[in-house]
Amino acid sequence: MRRKPIGWIILLFIIIPPIQAQVSGEFMDQRDGRVYRWIEVGDQTWMAENLAYLPSVNPVSDALFDGECYYVYEYSGSNSNEAKSTPYYEKYGVLYNWTAANAACPDGWHLPEDKEWITFETYLGMTDNDSGKRGWRESGETGAKIKSVEGWYTDNGRDEVGFNALPGGCRGYGGYESKGYCAYFWTATPAGGDNGWRRGVCYDDDSSCREEDRRYFGCSVRCIKD
Repeated sequence: MRRKPIGWIILLFIIIPPIQAQVSGEFMDQRDGRVYRWIEVGDQTWMAENLAYLPSVNPVSDALFDGECYYVYEYSGSNSNEAKSTPYYEKYGVLYNWTAANAACPDGWHLPEDKEWITFETYLGMTDNDSGKRGWRESGETGAKIKSVEGWYTDNGRDEVGFNALPGGCRGYGGYESKGYCAYFWTATPAGGDNGWRRGVCYDDDSSCREEDRRYFGCSVRCIKD
């Protein structure tokens, strides 16, 4: 008696590796001699550290929409050398109001437009439908992919491309806030009225936030190559 052939079900498990930055390097800001790491992500070249250019420093009580303001978290004096000697400055860099952020990047670099952030986010896996939405956008887990692997209150990130977003907090409505909990980055794109678009990632969420904030807020800056 002939036996029926035994059918085999073959299950294929495809492991998709994390996105990796293909090229990285360093450059020096000729204005103050500080050296920054950079990464290439897709067709873009991003700074892999927060900008720390500090031509002057403002106390937290200063809140300007149009004039330039530079803040160092928890520092409320006016001596830039003192501000640069603080642990926060060395680790997290400077918080800039929107006007200062638009003028702070070194030659050959610029503050990224909102659309350049969208290009970055969609490369990381965010859907086109989510990319232009206001608020928290969950597709692609872009927050988890750019957050540093340590330093967050809980839920450290995976830092899959070397962006190394650190929870440097901000200068917000009530002064300095959110260090250890959130990172905020200005874009160069105005949002109407006295607002500008920014990005945010926080300790308790794998997504990233696209929202407008008051231009006198102090946020971190990541420059992108021209």
